[in-house]
Amino acid sequence: MFFIFIGNMTYAQDFHVNLKATGLTCAMCSYSTQRSLERLDFVESITPDLEETSFLIDFKKDKFIDFDLIQEKVEDAGFFVGEIEVIFSDEITAENDKHSIHNGNLFHFFSDNDSKSKTFKLVDRSFIPKSKFDIISEKTDHACYMTGKKTSTCCTKHESTKSNKIYHLKSDI
Repeated sequence: MFFIFIGNMTYAQDFHVNLKATGLTCAMCSYSTQRSLERLDFVESITPDLEETSFLIDFKKDKFIDFDLIQEKVEDAGFFVGEIEVIFSDEITAENDKHSIHNGNLFHFFSDNDSKSKTFKLVDRSFIPKSKFDIISEKTDHACYMTGKKTSTCCTKHESTKSNKIYHLKSDI
């Protein structure tokens, strides 16, 4: 029972992210990026990895996680987001081209096969190359993938979210 209690305290949200930044060349670059990210009100803690130029970011409970703001803060520090992996605390089944709410954050999942995973790559327009975005956009009829926002044509069943934004995740990475 004690172990379960500690395990539940590990992540305030049911997911955290591993952000890989590009352009970092020294410890000061990493530090300035970390300081910029720490200013976001939904960030609980950040663990930098200097060798991998990445940051493990844990979030505060019951907050909307705005990946666009994360990207903005990295760019404010003078660097770029290479990729963001969203890591859930438990395995979830990613049903292809379906929506799912996690802690009030709306996600749209893409999967080559409806598989279970903990790790998903953020595949919104501003987080992946245009060629990959075009490939994914051809495989969905949901307008939300093009806009990044809930739309009346595909997201009407999800009213209990903390924002009108929707983020798109791909398994099989």
